[in-house]
This record gives sequence, C-alpha cells and structure tokens, in this order.
Amino acid sequence: MMVNAGSNIASRTSLFYVYSLPETLLSSLEPISFEIADSGSEPVASNSLESLTQANASSASDPSTVSSESTMGSVTQCNTCNYSGTSPDDQRGHYKSDYHKFNVKRKVLGLTAVGLPTFESMLEELDDSISGSGSSDSETDPLSDSAADKVSNLLARTTLDTILEDADDDAQPVRSPFHIFQSNLLSPEDVLVIYSALFPVPEKSTPLEVIKGRQLAPGRNAETTPTPVSAIFMLGGGHFAGAIISHALNPQNRTDPVVFVEHKTFHRYTTRRKQGGAQSASDNAHGKAHSAGSNLRRYNEAALEKEVRELLDQWKSYIDRAENIFIRANGRQNRKILVGYEGAVIGSKDKRVKGIPFTTRRATGSEVKRVWLELTRPKVMKKDAFAPAKSMSKPKETVPSTPIKEPEPVKELSPEELHTSQIVAFVKKSRTNPLSTYLESNHLSSDFRFEPADQYHHTPTALHLAASLSLARMVGFLVVTLSANPTLRNDEGRTAWELSGDRATRDAFRLARAELGEQKWNWTESGVNSAITKDEIVARDTREKENAARERAEAVKKLERGELAVKQNAVPSGARKLASSIVTSVGQEQQLLSGLSPEARMRIERERRARAVEARLKAQQQK
Repeated sequence: MMVNAGSNIASRTSLFYVYSLPETLLSSLEPISFEIADSGSEPVASNSLESLTQANASSASDPSTVSSESTMGSVTQCNTCNYSGTSPDDQRGHYKSDYHKFNVKRKVLGLTAVGLPTFESMLEELDDSISGSGSSDSETDPLSDSAADKVSNLLARTTLDTILEDADDDAQPVRSPFHIFQSNLLSPEDVLVIYSALFPVPEKSTPLEVIKGRQLAPGRNAETTPTPVSAIFMLGGGHFAGAIISHALNPQNRTDPVVFVEHKTFHRYTTRRKQGGAQSASDNAHGKAHSAGSNLRRYNEAALEKEVRELLDQWKSYIDRAENIFIRANGRQNRKILVGYEGAVIGSKDKRVKGIPFTTRRATGSEVKRVWLELTRPKVMKKDAFAPAKSMSKPKETVPSTPIKEPEPVKELSPEELHTSQIVAFVKKSRTNPLSTYLESNHLSSDFRFEPADQYHHTPTALHLAASLSLARMVGFLVVTLSANPTLRNDEGRTAWELSGDRATRDAFRLARAELGEQKWNWTESGVNSAITKDEIVARDTREKENAARERAEAVKKLERGELAVKQNAVPSGARKLASSIVTSVGQEQQLLSGLSPEARMRIERERRARAVEARLKAQQQK
C-alpha cells in the first residue's frame, strides 16, 4: 500500500480502546482495501466519530471510553516506508532511523521498500551487531562502529548490477501495518485504522470478525474469567523493560489506565561510551580488549542476560497464556537473550512473537505504556493517504518546459587505473591473500606502477604505500612472499624504507632482509638497516622493558631519599623553618623529574602513591 505524495494527512488518535469498542462503532465498520481502486459511492456521514466519543465519555463506568485528551496534529506520512506517526516526535524519530535510511537507499537503487519486520530479520542475518538509530530517542544495538555502516552492510550484500536485475516494475508495495475500515460515523474522506499486529487474521476469517471476537464483555467477572494478557519486552543498550499487560483497562484511573500484571526494568553498563556499540560486538570485530572497562562491560552483559532469562522463567505462566508477545531487540545478540536459546520460554518459531511496528525510544517502564497505548488506540486517517497499488508503476515521461542540460560524459578509466584502484584498496585493508590472487590472475608484477602517475608520485608502488601507512604485515608480505623490490624510488627519490612511519614497519624490512639473504637485493641501495631475526627483536624489547623498569625504580628511590632528607632537616615545632631547605628539596625533586617523559612521571607518581598507601595500611595493622 502506497501513500499519495501530494496528500496532507491529519492522523488523529481516538479515545477508544480496541478491546472495548462501542457496539455502535463496531456495527458501522466495513473493511476497506486499497489494492484496487474503489468504484462504489462513498458512505454518507450521518454522524461523526467525535460526537460518539463525547457521548460515550459521559459514562465513567464504561471501560471502553477512557477519558483523555485527544492528541491531534498534522503529521506528514512517510511515502517511502508507508509509516505514519501519531506525534511529531515519532515522525522525526522515524526519519532518523536506520529503517527509513535503508528504504530510501533501496528506492534510489530502483527497489521497493521493505516492511519493518523484514528489515529486523535482515539485521539478524548479519554476522555482527550494528548501531542503533541515529535518533537520540531511538536506541538499537549496533553491529558496526557507526550507524551509517549497518545500512551499507545490508546494501553491500548485493551488487548494483544484481539489484537492477532483480528490480521489478510490478513489484508489490510495502504491506500496510493496519487493518483499515470505513464507517458512516466518519466523514467520507476519513478511515479508521487498527494495528494488524494485535489481530492476526487466520484463514477463512476477516479482520472485523477477529476484532469482534476479541472484545471484552462489559459485565465480565475477572475472578471466573481470566483477563487476556499480552507481553512487551524491550532490550537495547543495556536497558531492559518488560511487562505483562492486562487487556482490561483501569476505569478508575483515567490518566494512567494501563494495568501492569507484572513489570520490571533494569539497566547494566554494557555499551562503550563515546564509541557506541556493545562490548561483544567490539570483541567480535576488533579482538578482545583487556582494559578494566571492557572487562566490566563483559561481566555486565553476562549478568544482564542472566537477569532477563531468570525474569522470563518467573513469568512463564503469564507468557504461556499471552495472546501477543511484542519484542524490540534489534541485533542477533540481543534477540538471543529473549528468544530461541536453549530451554527458552519464548520459542524462535512462536507465532505470537511480533515486532513493534513503529519507532520506539529507550527501554523504560513509561515507554512500554506508551507503546501499548499506541498499539491499542484506533486512529483516524485521511483516505487520500492510501493509494492503489497501480500507483507503483513508473510515472509517464513528460517533456520538460525548459531544455535540460545534458550531463558531461563520464571519463572512462584506463585498465591501469582500474588495477590501481583495486590494488590500493587491498593494501589499505591489509588483505594479503586477495592481493596475491588479483596480481596473479591479471598477470601483474608486485612492483606495478600506479596510475595516474601525478596522483601517486609519493607512493608509486604497493610497497611504498604500505610503508607510508605503517602496515608492517603488508610490508613483510610484499617483500618476502611477492618479491617486491625495496630499491625502487618514488618521484622524490625516496625508497619505501625511507617512508616507513614506525619501528614495527622498519623491523618488517629488516626481518625480510634476514629471511631473503644479502644476495636477493642491494640492501645498501634500499637503505634498509642490518638484518634482524624475530628472536633478536624479542630480546631487544625485553631488554628495553627491563631498562625502563629499572630507571623508574631508581627515580622513585631518589625521590624517596629526597623526601627523607626533608623530614630529617625539619626543625622542631615552634622554631622557624629555613626557606633554603624547602627550596633545595623542591629543586632536587624538580630536577629529578625534569629528565623524564610525562608518561614516566605519571608512573612514578602512581608508584609513590601506592607505596604511601601500603605504608599507611602497614602502620594501621601494627596498631
């Protein structure tokens, strides 16, 4: 179902509740479909839905009419995703979400948009977990380092050629998330919509029959007839909120009518501050970190998983009889905490499990209430918001009134420039095996000169590029495995060795010299220092660490001796302290510290404080 781009929609949330609709309204509803154009006449408005609402609101004992202010606002529906928010904040959150960005990029590539459940399933198929939404209100668990990567990762699964081949002009548009009804209580231009996730329609049935069958009897006895319940679970960014919600509202509390049978929220520190993403995602992508913060986040992730699953076990009796289970947990890691693990309360193939069909904010108790009210309040929308499926066809070409400038022809790249772009990409990503395969399949030398030459005058070969980027592993692979020539010079007359940016890269050249031998290349001309073996590198690093530790220890001892001298020179109380002794001790300390680097001074200061703490603890134990 598509939305007319030119329509201006006023989406209004009614005061009714989908499980306690008035009989007058129910009997007037007629399902309406926009898959084909309507040929019949429009219903004539004999009354208005607003007047019916006001009449029913006068009866406080009727649970079907919870009195609250009607939230009205002029909201423009998203033409790309077929999404209509009930408030400006919801709409802004949708436009900032990765779901909307993904559909926009698909539309640019000639593909139809996907529904929110399909998008979530596509996210789960990725190997890593990605960032949440770009909105500050919306929160998801990232699989990549940035929010833009998750959209790119999904699109990168298919090349542009494949996308264009798969594009179908007659493809069906995104399925509407609503059951849509017309009524003679509405104006002819309006329709009533109810979220279809609440009322799945079985075979040989209609949405209206299902909705009527789920209505709560006004005089029902809660003690003899158990009230139906639904469950909502939200998990993301270390925040969890879950609730078992009764389908019967509380008529005594009109400002907060939602009845929680059970509810629980808690938070654990699991996301990497200022960097985004879960610690497990970072470990999978970049290797396991060993900082105190990373260890704390790993512990909290395990604790969060344990607490959530224990809570699900406690609520098993409610979950088993829940009519619907709504889950918002983007990413495979978060979803596995709730669904489909070994001995799970909620099975991975449970048909009651559904996604929340609109943008949500951080997982809190108040957000769970907002989600439930958003799901269970019918909405009035303009009929013009929905267009027939035939509007998906390509628009007719129109002759522009003014001549359009023809775009300048794109300059075709030469074969050498195409090879250059591929080799540069492999080198920058340190992809050794693909680089070797590419050179071999295209019969290229490892000393292939990049084109255009004026653009690569500083790094004309793969070895120069790897050395300038300090890619030690790639340097060793090029020289040892691919026999790249280290004596070649760039336009500035410098060899790859002279472009090396760090010690590890220079060690890679020296290791290559030791492995290939002195006869392989003119190492003197290349500028590479004397050969070195791995054992010698390990011994050198160990020796340097020991020397640094020894220097730090000696500096600490000197400082301690200076402090002891100050204490010994101190005069008894009541006498005047000589300023010269103070100046001398301070000057000695500054002189000792001035020759050290800032990092060394910080380490010495930490050691001094640690020894002071040990001394105080020892003195307390002796008392």
